[in-house]
Amino acid sequence: MFNLVDTLRTIMKTHKLNNELRLKVTSIDGTVVTGPYGGFTQALDNEPEIASISITKQGYGIEIYENEIKSIEVI
Repeated sequence: MFNLVDTLRTIMKTHKLNNELRLKVTSIDGTVVTGPYGGFTQALDNEPEIASISITKQGYGIEIYENEIKSIEVI
């Protein structure tokens, strides 16, 4: 299972998590979303209680839940 928190911690070792960071998120169904990092929501603050990441795309945020993510890459 993909671990969003561990992945973001690894990325933070070499990059700042801000809106200048461009990411490529690949979902388990093969959908690819690219764009600036928009934010992270921990599981306890989310409904349903699953952590998520937000990618900004064309002026709005796309929220992707941890259980839907296959991989995240910095681009």
